[in-house]
Amino acid sequence: MKQGIVTANYPMSQGDFILACHTKADFMERDAVAFTTRGVNQARFDAFNEQTQVCAKLPSDQQLDFEKQGFTDAALKQRGVVESGMATVMSQVAIVHDNRSPAYKAFGSAGLYDASEGDFYVNMGHLLDWATAHVTEYKTQGLSPAQLAELTAENEKYLAALKLQRLAISTRSATTQTRQITLNAHYDELSALCGIGQGLFKQTDVSKYDDYVIDPTEHSDGPATPPAE
Repeated sequence: MKQGIVTANYPMSQGDFILACHTKADFMERDAVAFTTRGVNQARFDAFNEQTQVCAKLPSDQQLDFEKQGFTDAALKQRGVVESGMATVMSQVAIVHDNRSPAYKAFGSAGLYDASEGDFYVNMGHLLDWATAHVTEYKTQGLSPAQLAELTAENEKYLAALKLQRLAISTRSATTQTRQITLNAHYDELSALCGIGQGLFKQTDVSKYDDYVIDPTEHSDGPATPPAE
């Protein structure tokens, strides 16, 4: 079964969620004795606090995008190197053949500047194969096997850059999904602990009950504040 995109379960921003975890943890510490009557011990609180720290250190969208953009920029830069080499080759060919002639068009350079990434790589390979097969015809114009071999290597570097870019995009997506799964799991634990807290004080203390309401809009007396030191 195809896995869908994981979305946030918490009704707030990621930053506000982490803040809520810290705030609710203060309330739990305050009411730790009451929580023990429901089987919640200090070890569970400690694990919750440790996971809050882990969640706070998860990379932001901006950081993930920066890493991905670096590979995209590298691919674009490498394409520029190949395009420059292609322009040199075609200028040498143009000395012999008019750019409207069949002989010139046989190289297939028309439209390469606007070609998609895949089409550019593949068709650049065709151009280089054709040029290599006819290199002796343009020897006087300076076209050489070494020049074409170097350009072929640059085209392969372009492919490598594209592969790194695609991997970065995939990694960014996977990291985003993993991050959201981690945050959702922590929210589930926050909800469970706050549910216990609400159950403890529902009939006895409205103020403490509100302390364990996660969505501020649901408070009966407005947002609660953390307990004093």
